[in-house]
Amino acid sequence: MRETVKLGVRLMLFALVAGLLLAVVNAVTEEPIALNERLKADGARIAVIGDYAFEPVETDTGGYDAIQSVYAALDESGQTVGYVYELVSRGYGGDIVLSVGVRNGAVSGVSVASHAETKGLGTADEAPFLQSFNGLSQPDEAQGVDAMSGATVSSDAVRGAVAQALAHARDVLGAGEVE
Repeated sequence: MRETVKLGVRLMLFALVAGLLLAVVNAVTEEPIALNERLKADGARIAVIGDYAFEPVETDTGGYDAIQSVYAALDESGQTVGYVYELVSRGYGGDIVLSVGVRNGAVSGVSVASHAETKGLGTADEAPFLQSFNGLSQPDEAQGVDAMSGATVSSDAVRGAVAQALAHARDVLGAGEVE
C-alpha cells in the first residue's frame, strides 16, 4: 500500500512539472507564433496590392459566397488605397484559397494561397494566368480570362472568385471608379 502511495505522489509531481513546463512554453511562444501568422497573412495581402497596413472591413458579403474576409489597405496617413479579398472557391480537387487585390476599382493582383488542384495551379505555370486578371475592372471581364490548359474547373473557380471580388468592390464598397 505504501509503495502505491509513493508511486501516486511521484506520478502527480511528474504531471505537475510537465504541466508547468507546457504552460511556460505556451506563454513564451504564444506571441511569436501570433506575429508569424500575422506576417504570413500580411505577406499574401502585400503580394496582391503592395506594402500597406491592413484593417479588417465589416461588410455585407451576402450573395458573395466565395468571400471569406475583406481588408482595407491603408497608406501612412490612414487613407484607404484599396481592398484585399480573401476568398475560397470550389475547384476540381477541393477548395482553392486565394487573395485578390482591388485598387481604384481594378484588380491589382491575384495570389493562390492553397489548393488541392491540378498540377500547375500554384506553380510557375499559373503566373501568366493569374497576371491576366491585373487591370480588369468588370466581373464579366474576369469571367472571360482564358483558362489554364488542362485545368478548366480550377480556372473557372479562380475566375468566379475574382469576379465576386470585383462585383463586391463595385456594388457594396463603391470602389468602382478607375482613376
